[in-house]
Amino acid sequence: MKQFFITFFANLAALLFVFGGPVLLFLILIIASISASTKAKRIISLERGSVLVFDMSVNVTDSPEHASDTSPLSSLTGGDNNKSVTLRSLTTALKKASRDERIKALFLVGSFDPADFGSGYACLKELREAILDFENTSAHKKVYAYLEAPTTRDYYVASAANTIYLNPYGEMEMPGLAVVKTYYKDAFDKFGIGVQVTRVGKYKSAVEPFTVDKMSDADREETEKLLGDLWGDFVTGTTGTRKIDPVAFQQLIDKEGYIIPEDAKAANIVDKLAYFGDVLSDLGKIAPASDYDKVTLPFKQISIGDYIHASRTPRLPGEGSSDKVIAILYLEGEIVDGWGDATNIGGDRFSAELRELSKDDEVKAVVLRVNSPGGSAFASEAIQHEIRALNVKKPVIVSMGNYAASGGYWVSTYSDRIFAEPNTLTGSIGVFGMFFDIQKIANTYGVTFDAAKTGAFADFETISRPKTPQEIDLAQARVNLLYGKFLDKVSESRHIPREGPDGIDTIAQGRVWAGSEALNLKLVDEMGGLQQAIDYAVEKAKLGTRVGDYRIKEYPAKVTLTETLALLLSNQEEPLTKAKVDPLTKEFFKMKASLKTLQEFNDPFGCYARLPLDWMIK
Repeated sequence: MKQFFITFFANLAALLFVFGGPVLLFLILIIASISASTKAKRIISLERGSVLVFDMSVNVTDSPEHASDTSPLSSLTGGDNNKSVTLRSLTTALKKASRDERIKALFLVGSFDPADFGSGYACLKELREAILDFENTSAHKKVYAYLEAPTTRDYYVASAANTIYLNPYGEMEMPGLAVVKTYYKDAFDKFGIGVQVTRVGKYKSAVEPFTVDKMSDADREETEKLLGDLWGDFVTGTTGTRKIDPVAFQQLIDKEGYIIPEDAKAANIVDKLAYFGDVLSDLGKIAPASDYDKVTLPFKQISIGDYIHASRTPRLPGEGSSDKVIAILYLEGEIVDGWGDATNIGGDRFSAELRELSKDDEVKAVVLRVNSPGGSAFASEAIQHEIRALNVKKPVIVSMGNYAASGGYWVSTYSDRIFAEPNTLTGSIGVFGMFFDIQKIANTYGVTFDAAKTGAFADFETISRPKTPQEIDLAQARVNLLYGKFLDKVSESRHIPREGPDGIDTIAQGRVWAGSEALNLKLVDEMGGLQQAIDYAVEKAKLGTRVGDYRIKEYPAKVTLTETLALLLSNQEEPLTKAKVDPLTKEFFKMKASLKTLQEFNDPFGCYARLPLDWMIK
């Protein structure tokens, strides 16, 4: 559909050009020039002794595609997107700021706004490490954080600060981690929608929301173990930088959950209780504004968004105009068959990207940044095939983000080296199939079906009736075959025996593992983030480490002007406003998002390697 609108717009523009004459040409040139100007670095004033301000009220994504403004006109107006920002742009800005003599301190404020696959704990761990590096690179640079009602995510990052302020009327919202799953079986039964499933793997629970009304024992076992691993990383990280006894910290959380300011200060979770105005006054003493009456805040400052786009900042390796390129290809979102769109990983689209990278002589190595719960097994195999072909010619390194499970692991397994964070969700090596029918609801309203066919399975794809036992057996055999191939691939690529207590069949079973456990199981090679993967790719490609020895180029490329204008004609829904919604509405949109995922179940053989739908850790 997107391609149709692009073609339609191009043809419409041609007709209007013929009949509209110079006026249309003038408008097109103005729009194009405005669009081009947004790509250039802006000249931004930065005073010596300034504080770098990071408002955390954003969704931190991996792919620049996912961080683009939801407004189709944003690229034409030059407006900054204050909703989403890429992890690499943040960590790069922090690394530059740590070397920039004009930056005196870092100020953290606000609360993260996670959406889709962004702002997960693996992503925030990389961000947190970048903040710690900012402190350690220069001893005189300090980090300050102001919190009002911080969530676990907020405190995870803010705990890297030297000084943490908490509003006296705020609270620490840190009751622990939880996964709340939604089950649809009873609703489907009530409305007469039938569901049949096939699956392989004791822990492959992605189908369970449609077949049972609560967690299975295996799903609960897996989920509780995984949450325990992630929570352990959180406690270790935060208590380590705050110099707090982990046992006392856990006892306070178990006692209160929502910790009041006085108790937070007494436990050294925060340093000071202060209102926002008081914090601004303190920063004004650290970096006094040279012209107070002309600035909003009483200290010299620059937002991290402006600093990202500033032109005169320290240069880092990977910048410049070298003809030797390290390509970062972002695979973020659901894996779907076909071309897909900017919100998911289309098997055909990313296969084409990989072929282009293979042909590009300037590209010396490729880093795949995977942040995906999986999806279509057919599309995952198509992408993996191109990765293996690319790897024959060039090093391919995988950096796992928040998720690299099921199909996300499938596409990762044949790389030269896999990096993951301790709190990455990975593994989930399993396969399932799912079939719906509407016979009961249709019959209720007087609609019946009949068929004529030339073979026993000719109407297998119909949703007018449940599958017969013979058809289910056929589908199960297909899933079994695919699971066997999945195991063979992981066994071969990771050099893990197929059978035995330490064999891949024992490790797999559809089980999701934290990155720290995946390292012990040899599913990944090394703990580390995107920068560590880039450094390894540079080493593997035998490039230099100085500024100008190579440059980093990100893929997929940003949306073009024509594609942006085409979005205006695509009748997309308006994005939600930034205003907070009530809990009932929030649950409605959560359910809507879960059901929308079903639209992306488009594998041609009905086989999927995917995480469960509701893997949103709170």
